[in-house]
Parts: sequence; structure tokens; C-alpha cells
Amino acid sequence: MTTYKEIFGKPIKVLSSDPTDAGAEGQIWYNSTLGSFRSVVAVGSWSAGGNLNTARYGGASSGTETAALLSGGNTLPGGSDSPTGATEEYGGTSWTAGGSLSTARYSSGAFGVQTASLITGGDNRPPGSAYLTTTENYNGSSWTSGTAYPVAITNSAGFGTTTAGVIAGGGTPSSAPGVTTTTEYSGGSWTSGGALPLLRRWSGTSGTATAGLIFLGQTPPNVMANTDSYNGTAWTAEAAANTKRTGWYGGNMGSGTQTSAMMAGGWTPFTPNPTETERYDGSSWSTGPALASGIEYNSGGGSFSSGITTGGRAPGVVTTTQEFNTSIYSPTAATWASGGDLNKARSQLASAGSQTANVAFGGGDNSFEANESEEYNGTSWSEGNNLNTGRTALAGFGIQTAAVGFGGRAAPNFTTTTAKSEEYDGTSWSEGNDLNTARYELAGAGILTAGLAFGGSPTATLTETYDGTSWSEVNDLSTGRRGLSGAGTQTAALAIGGVASPGNTTAVEEFGGTSWTSGGALPVATQAAAASGTQTAALNYFGSAPGRVTTTLGYDGTSWSTRPNGATARNGLAGSPGGTNTAALASGGDSPPTYSNKTEEFTGEIPALGYKTISDS
Repeated sequence: MTTYKEIFGKPIKVLSSDPTDAGAEGQIWYNSTLGSFRSVVAVGSWSAGGNLNTARYGGASSGTETAALLSGGNTLPGGSDSPTGATEEYGGTSWTAGGSLSTARYSSGAFGVQTASLITGGDNRPPGSAYLTTTENYNGSSWTSGTAYPVAITNSAGFGTTTAGVIAGGGTPSSAPGVTTTTEYSGGSWTSGGALPLLRRWSGTSGTATAGLIFLGQTPPNVMANTDSYNGTAWTAEAAANTKRTGWYGGNMGSGTQTSAMMAGGWTPFTPNPTETERYDGSSWSTGPALASGIEYNSGGGSFSSGITTGGRAPGVVTTTQEFNTSIYSPTAATWASGGDLNKARSQLASAGSQTANVAFGGGDNSFEANESEEYNGTSWSEGNNLNTGRTALAGFGIQTAAVGFGGRAAPNFTTTTAKSEEYDGTSWSEGNDLNTARYELAGAGILTAGLAFGGSPTATLTETYDGTSWSEVNDLSTGRRGLSGAGTQTAALAIGGVASPGNTTAVEEFGGTSWTSGGALPVATQAAAASGTQTAALNYFGSAPGRVTTTLGYDGTSWSTRPNGATARNGLAGSPGGTNTAALASGGDSPPTYSNKTEEFTGEIPALGYKTISDS
């Protein structure tokens, strides 16, 4: 018998702990501490992707995980109908607007790739009152009218390309519960194909016109787990999935084949907003890693090793995108955890420093003791020397031992806008040169010797730089606002959200050292939030949108995507201006009916090798 040493040229090592480098992939060793043989194997996991610009469910998807297309959909919750013609393109990181459909619709069939796709049928109520036969073709920028489908249809499934595609199942006016019809598209005309073994609608698909797959769905009133393969002529029954469900997930995304497919989310009468994922290898379905957040009536598709799900209901209509990738790394999910409480509960305070070395200062409660200063060591807060000028709605930047606090509304009555600026050396605060213009609810970024102050009220576009001694005016923000958050450095800063007439804004601007330019907009208009990180790797969290939220978003220099939510909804809190997008701090804030002293710590996703214990069973 051939031995491991003869195959690999070396014996099995005995190690007291598992190796941590990628070179361990495929190797086998004996972990003497655990008393077992171990290896590193590729595993799959879901992670947050870029949010859609238009929340919807029942959209038609095509393309691949890194070049996807989503068209149409319903923008209102269950029981209401509001079809959209919006089309969005995904490049693997963010969604951008594409050409709109001529006919708004949802529950359509589709196939193709991002630059050559087809959509047909669907429902456009209101204003329409019947299923559609309308077909449209996409060339990567705009939709044009195509050959009408032979019969008005909705909830059908599609796979293939725009020169060799298939539409199967769905509901028609004469058979709303479903049909067995298969129709093939040759690039300009529709012809009948082999009939499905069972009538079905709301199914998922994968593959090509001559090697296709259809799975799950509904044969009313029953939800089904059935899987069938298509050879271009006839359907053959294959292994059923483990979980019965329906919904729109599984629209052909190109990356899936007849022998490599995936499904996630969907709808089941047994579990609202399911997180289950299943993967098909050509012979059987196996349980895959769960979605980060449950979803139903979602769109997308994928293969055994990669995929995407976007939109849907959870239970409200969402913009969420989740991506599935296979890697030897099995990351620990990002999370918020409780930290040590502030000694003084308060709102509209400011901070400087990182998650493990932070200073929080100013802010008030009902007694308006607004000169409080506290230091955080990563575990607990301790009282420090007070600010010289007590105030609320101020801003700060720097590190714990070299911080700057500036602006705000000053004591004793907290209606007086101040230009006061103070510096902290890790022990006490000292007076510095004032801002050129007094303001409150402003934001800051940078360090003591190279800082930035921007926005605020009443001069909501004003930007000033700080050199460690004095403030100088530079080019204004394009969108004036107060209650914004800031991150980054003096030469690479972010101005995020805030209040701009007539209300909260989604505006994000990037500062390059001289002037501001537009950045990727927030998915939801938010103000009085906190921030951490850099211009190309930032977090924006909590705040008002308009009610107090725990929402956390990550920025990659282009677009925002979701991160795990925090625990305590609040606004007017302090962040970690010297922190990162993987290690941030949220402290204090307004959380009715009280002011909060709560601290939460954010830890980003941690890569870790996917270890497997090897047994003889």
C-alpha cells in the first residue's frame, strides 16, 4: 500500500498546535494537544457585499458574482405592488445604475450575462392588470424590444445565453398555479422544448440550454425540493434538495452549471427569512454555510464555490447583498461586543484615539456637566482632568495622548456657539488658538499637528486645517451640513452624512488636502453617527436615520456595504477617530428615555485557516 510519505515525500509531522500559514493547505499533521490528525481544506463563507441602490424583491438576475445584472422587481412590502424598471450592474464590489427597462416588472424570467441579457414576462401591476409577454434585450447599457414570449407568464425560471436560452415553468392566466412548459430561445425566436415532469413556478436554475438544471419552487399548494436536469430535449429527475423552499433566488448567474449549483434564502412556510444554503455537485445536495442574515424572495445565483444573493425581504424590502466565496480561510465574523461603561452618561460628546486608547470629552446630560473627560484603556474608563470650557456638540481628532477638541455649544447655558480649541497631552487640557469661525455639530479628522475641521452650524460648508498651532480656512464642502461624522487624515478625509436642508443627507465627500470631491453615497440618509478608519477603509455607525439606529456600514473608498449591527440604538455618540475599520469604539449618546453610558467595541472579520479533523469514519 502506498504511504503518505511515498506520495508527498515527507512523513506526517507531530505538532503541539496547528500551523497558521497558508502552506498548510492539503498537508496532514498530528496535533498532539488535540490528539487527532488535522489538515487545512477550502471552505465556503458568506460576507457582506455592496448594497443595491434601489431596495426590491422579485428582481430578475443574470451574469456572474463579479459581473451581475439585476433588473426590475417589486419595491413595496407584501400585499402591495410597485414594479420598478431599475437595472443595476455589480462589479464585485458595488452596484451602479444601468439602463432602465422600458416596461417596469417583477417576477420575470431572465438569462444571459451582464453585457448580453434577456428578460421576459413578469407582472407589472399596477398599472397593468395582466401578466406580460414583453421581452427586452440588454446590451450592457440599454434595453431594446425583443420577440414576445408566446404566452403571458410570470414567476418563470431561465438559464442559458441570449443566443441559446431556456425559460421553464411559471404561471399563466389560464394556469396561475404553474405550468410544465419549457420554451427555448435561439436569438430571435421562441420554440417549444421538452415538458417539465411537474408543473412548477418560483424555481431556481443553473446551467446552459443543453445542460441545464431547475430546482425547488412550488407546485401549489406545495413547496417542493425537486431537482430536474435538461439536456436540450428532455428533463430527467435528479436528487432532491434537503429543504423545501421557493422564492426567486437561483436565477441563472452564469457561474453555475448543471453539476455545480447553489441556492440560499428563498421562502419556506416553516421558517421566516431562512438562512440555509445548499450546494449541488451534480449528484446530491449538501448543506452549505448559513447566510449572515436571513432573506426571502431574494435574487441571485451561483455555483458550488461562488455566488451572490441580493435584494429580497427580511421582512421589509432590503438593499442587502451577500457574497459567497470558497477559500482555505474560514473567517470569524465581525461583531460588536460590550465594553466598559462611561462613568458619566452623556450625549453630543467628542473623542480622539483608538479602540484601546481613547479619550472622550464634553457632552451633556440633563444637568449639563459638559466638561467631563475620560480615558479608555480597552477595558474600562477612568476620570481624567476636565476640559477648560464645558460644551456639547463639539468635535475632536488625534490620539489619546495628543488630542484636539474644538467648537461646540458652551457653558453655562449651552446656547452659545464657541470657537474654542483645546489640546490634550494625556494628562490635562490646555487652551489653543480658536477656530476662525465658531460652530457646533461639526466633524474632524487627523492628528494634533495635521488636523481638519469641517461642516457644522451655522457655517455648514466651512473647512479649516490645523497645524498644531493655528487654524486656516481652505475650500468648502460641496454639501453644507451639520451633525455629520468624519474619518481619515488631513489630506485624505471623509465627510459622512449629516443634516442638510431639508433633512438628513446621504452625501459623502472626500478631501484630498486641498478640495472636496463626491464619494460613494450612504445607502440611507443618516446624521449624528460616529465613524472610524481611513478614507478608503472606514466605518460609519449608529446615529439617526431618522429614528435612532444600530446600523453599521463599511466604506472601501467607492461604496458602502453592511456590517453587523450594534446593540444599543443611539445618536450623538463618540467614535474612535484614531481607530480603524476593524477596531472601532462607540461610546455614550442619546438613547431615550435616557442618556447612555454604554460602550461597544467593534471587531472586524478575522481571517483564520479552515482546519479539519480527519477521522477514519
